[in-house]
Amino acid sequence: MKDKIKKVLTTYKNLPVQMKASLWFVLSTVLLKGISFITVPIFTRIMDTEQYGIYSVYLTWCEIFTIIGTFGFESCAYMSVLTKFKGKDKDEAEASLLELSFVLTTILLAVFVICGEQISQAVGLPQNILMLMCIQIYFIPAVNFWSVKNRFQYKYKRLVFVSVSMAIVNAVLGVLFINNFFTTNQAIGRVISIVIVQAIYGIALLQMLIKGKHFRISAKYWKWALRLHLPLLPHTLSLKVLAGADKIMINTMIGATETALYSVSYSVAVVVNLIKTSIIDAIRPWMYTCLRDNNTDNMKNVMNGLLVFVSALTLVFVAFAPEVIKIVAPVSYYEAIYCMPPVMISSFFTFLYSTFSIIEMYYEETKKVMVASIAAAVLNVILNALLIPVYGYIAAAFTTLICYIFLAVFHYFMAKKVLQQHNMTIGIFDGKMTAGISLILLLSLVAFEYLYTKTILRYLVVVLILLFMVLKRKYFYSLLRTVQKKINVLRITNREG
Repeated sequence: MKDKIKKVLTTYKNLPVQMKASLWFVLSTVLLKGISFITVPIFTRIMDTEQYGIYSVYLTWCEIFTIIGTFGFESCAYMSVLTKFKGKDKDEAEASLLELSFVLTTILLAVFVICGEQISQAVGLPQNILMLMCIQIYFIPAVNFWSVKNRFQYKYKRLVFVSVSMAIVNAVLGVLFINNFFTTNQAIGRVISIVIVQAIYGIALLQMLIKGKHFRISAKYWKWALRLHLPLLPHTLSLKVLAGADKIMINTMIGATETALYSVSYSVAVVVNLIKTSIIDAIRPWMYTCLRDNNTDNMKNVMNGLLVFVSALTLVFVAFAPEVIKIVAPVSYYEAIYCMPPVMISSFFTFLYSTFSIIEMYYEETKKVMVASIAAAVLNVILNALLIPVYGYIAAAFTTLICYIFLAVFHYFMAKKVLQQHNMTIGIFDGKMTAGISLILLLSLVAFEYLYTKTILRYLVVVLILLFMVLKRKYFYSLLRTVQKKINVLRITNREG
């Protein structure tokens, strides 16, 4: 046993920094997932269904206003600075982006102060909650910039510590506030706990970012960042609308209780989304490097392995939706299981289009990205407006899935076209494998919606799927080994270069 442990530790020490970083990012994701699974059951039980619905709507609007108030510079401009800029230009560009972010959030704060009543009526949230939201948004850029920089530099231990500690403190403070200070207005208590944690960590991480930097307004970098992100603003905002319009419209058309039921299914999907996001964040710098060096063959092998992993994870959550819902929420939320298949499979298609869009972001093809996102958001709103009054909140899950499929297909062809324009004919996914896995997941959606009331038959299907994976284990193992070898080769090449 000791020899095996020693062998594992030796293997870990010899791993390239990218592999170590990926492992730590996955570990942090697992920990965050665990915290999420623990906190959702807690908050669904200590909060009234209506209060939980209001809190869910708050989170949705917070994401939308964050994009408006920050422009999401960390997603593209800041990554480009870290990748393409050097020396004094890099420091000046970093400082300029930080300055611009806080100027924009200050403007948003002023708008909320002046027009708070009107905004409150428009979004359906109390004015005091909106002011808390604005304070939270004010500190988001510091946290996001610090996280991106440390991820890019593979400083995984400090990033994992900050992410996990922030989640734990947030949860503990939320329970404390709801149970002791805000028993009658639980949504307010939960929001205040989030704002306090965001402010404390934001101030601390901002000090780390600005240490040693000389700040001065650079019109050049402000113009460059705005030129890059203005087309992305409608894109990113549309994605947030696509992800959150369903909750807002359910709350408006049906009520906060139904919003809470719908939100629980998304709370479970957060697990897959966290893993998906951690994968995307971990591979983004690596993909930028591959694109810079024209190594798309390396990307394809790695991404095929990740495709299999994400699809398998999605299928597991779809298959065991009834059991998962029973864990994370009381029996009053049980009917939310029928939202689970489309919501979970939507996460798979977001993984697809997110990886495709990295290519478009690298080559700054932001206008085409914007058009697709706006079209998907508009389609989602129209379908929700037509179907929610007739079929209830479950219809929103299917309309969202349709829109994410549209985005995945669009970005697949767009990314392929962009690569061809830059004389790269090798895609980042195997086309036939991608189509086959997508079809299997869509068929499983129909199958498991039927099987949820037939537990024994559902377990039998799961056993058959596992048996198939065991029989094909050599293929999956070879695929994962290929991923590892390609990353190691790329690391050695970059080190020698």
